[in-house]
Amino acid sequence: MPFESKISLGCPACDELIYREMSWFRKNFPTCPHCQQTLRGEQFDAALHALEQAMDLSIDEMLAPAGHGGCCGSKKSGCCGQ
Repeated sequence: MPFESKISLGCPACDELIYREMSWFRKNFPTCPHCQQTLRGEQFDAALHALEQAMDLSIDEMLAPAGHGGCCGSKKSGCCGQ
């Protein structure tokens, strides 16, 4: 069984946080567990896209080779107080 991250996003109708798997927010017409309002999946598209980009960036940073230089990754002398 594949692992799917759970996230929290605010309901567009009642502003309560909904904590579900990312795929739940992509459903065509999910129902808010708090206010029972039927939602449109595309209401969450921008937030999901931003989260996916942040996750991808985080993974890229973890996989980047170590030892790139100073604290900012620059090899210039005088960088970062060196």
